[in-house]
Amino acid sequence: MNKLIEKSLQKYPLVDYATIKNLLSENGYKYINDKIKYMKQQGLLTSLRKGLYVYNSPYVKTLISKEIIANNLLGPSYISYEYALSYHGLTPERVEEVTSATTKRAKTFSTPHGVFSYRHIDKTLYALGIEIVSSKQGNFMMASKEKALCDKVFSTKGIKISSKKVMLVFLEEDLRIDMDELLDMNLEIVKKYAEISKSKRVDFLYKVLKDMTT
Repeated sequence: MNKLIEKSLQKYPLVDYATIKNLLSENGYKYINDKIKYMKQQGLLTSLRKGLYVYNSPYVKTLISKEIIANNLLGPSYISYEYALSYHGLTPERVEEVTSATTKRAKTFSTPHGVFSYRHIDKTLYALGIEIVSSKQGNFMMASKEKALCDKVFSTKGIKISSKKVMLVFLEEDLRIDMDELLDMNLEIVKKYAEISKSKRVDFLYKVLKDMTT
């Protein structure tokens, strides 16, 4: 491959079709789709979805960040639910599937780099409690531990929570939350989530957390 193209592609942990097309066109390639097909056959490109690829440099071996993939596969989105709870240390289990929230329809992508699932969240709740996390490969958006817990409590189906006592059981036994990790929660995020969503179960979560920290 042209060394200039190789050097340019190394800058991107992920690369989209338009970027590859421009690079190839600037370097004299005319049959862009044929070249991309050849690069995929040679293992230089791994397709994540239509128009989005991981570039696998034959010279520089870099383990692509799942979190950055998650933010780019479907947007707007931020990492939340089970994956974020594990990331923040609220639950003990290692979570392989990267779970995210999006204002778009729910969707799941099965890729060579893992499974990425997206659940719908209302636009009124989307921006609340999102953090920008820095990594060597770039920044990605993830729910704070407060937002991730609210998202999980709010979205879990098939449960009826009618008191603070039931909420405590749900947190400890169903979600297996490390209760010590809840002692420094930002209650304003939880309170605002409850107010915007008008969710009784999130309101019970807020009351439980308030009791724990006062």
